[in-house]
Amino acid sequence: MSTKHQLSFLLPVLLGTFCASAGAASRLELLPAQAGDLAAPAALARSSRLGMAIAAPESRRDAVAVSWAAGTQPLAKSAPFVGESREYYTDISAAELAAGVAIRTSAPQAVIRVQPTAAASARGAKPIDPRAIRVRTAQGKDFNNGAGMDMLVDADRLAKAGHGFAQGTSAFRLHPSLGAGSFTLRADAPAADAGARYLVNVAEPASAVALTLRTEAAEYLHGQELVIHADALEPAALGDTAGMQRRTVDKMAAVLVSPAGRTFPLEFKRGRDGLLSARHRIDADENPAPGLWEVRAAAEAGSGNLAVKRNLRLGVAVAMPQARFDGNVNLIDQTDKLVARFGVEVGAGGRYEVRALLYGMVNGAMAPVAVAHSAAWLEPGAGNIELGYDAALLAGVRGQYELRDLSLLDQSRVGLLHRQQRGLVIDEREVVRAGLRIAQGASAAAAIPRKQNQ
Repeated sequence: MSTKHQLSFLLPVLLGTFCASAGAASRLELLPAQAGDLAAPAALARSSRLGMAIAAPESRRDAVAVSWAAGTQPLAKSAPFVGESREYYTDISAAELAAGVAIRTSAPQAVIRVQPTAAASARGAKPIDPRAIRVRTAQGKDFNNGAGMDMLVDADRLAKAGHGFAQGTSAFRLHPSLGAGSFTLRADAPAADAGARYLVNVAEPASAVALTLRTEAAEYLHGQELVIHADALEPAALGDTAGMQRRTVDKMAAVLVSPAGRTFPLEFKRGRDGLLSARHRIDADENPAPGLWEVRAAAEAGSGNLAVKRNLRLGVAVAMPQARFDGNVNLIDQTDKLVARFGVEVGAGGRYEVRALLYGMVNGAMAPVAVAHSAAWLEPGAGNIELGYDAALLAGVRGQYELRDLSLLDQSRVGLLHRQQRGLVIDEREVVRAGLRIAQGASAAAAIPRKQNQ
């Protein structure tokens, strides 16, 4: 074959190769996920029985990207939320309240709220004035017409205060002279309200004993195992705020409730360390509903007259992973921006967002430099989202660079699908090859040839 024919044969191949590579300077890969990171093994569409739920709510479909200078504070690690409770609830009928309802407190000045929840009559349950509630101590001493209380708030005053309590709620605080222990509450109810029910809330802000619930992760995905630990803590000694000792949780009943209202029982078991823990494989394949999943727990710590009752609700963020990073990242040739194109595997169409904090070498040490957010509408299949950092934000910064706190969010269904403490490492030579022009990077640019776009 002649030289002329060889050139005519190779030219289309060379041009095709050049055009394919001209848009992206380098092909990179995400770092492996580490302990504590949130990452989905696959992008899932919802099951066929919920096919109507796959469609995302309509929202803007144009791509939006922003970047700005980062603060000087280092990246904060994602920490699970810990719920704490010094209160409990008791659901009773009007007849039970008339006969006498026993409550137990572990500290003086407990705050009691009484809230009507239902009634046989169409007009609803009648609010109970605190002065109509009689308090009897364990020693048999009775207090009537507000005696034994140092604060009384009827339903009207509580409603006007605007604290968000349910309609008809009244409240009072036990007088400090009554101390702590067992009490009986009685209140006569009109015959018309015989079918009414009331929620009695006993809050003990001064109590040293708190029930705590904590999860092992800050966010979860469908199919992952939710792990919850329960504990009851109190100061080890009077006035000791540093040392804490555990009070044994003898009774624990709990359920997990999805935003759509499904309920799953949770079984707490005691481990070798003496703590109670529950494990549950999350099934989030349901019609989307706003809100968090919720752990609802009722517990007793201690036994007999020393038992302390507590109720606690703990919110848990759970998402269906309808998209995921496919692991591939390309640096895009730009002179005025550092642009990383992330490959995204999409199971259900929607608007997705990528966020990351860029770190670089500043005065010889790694430091936060810039933050970038970028969102785009993606259809099912293979897609991508570009994350860009303006060159002006990188002035005075050298490589290597790292993308940290890398996140993928489902804006359409409000869920966190991926969060990685260390997502990507970018060598300075790759940035220079991409054509980015940074303020004091002339020496580096001269040493490393850049791609020429024609």
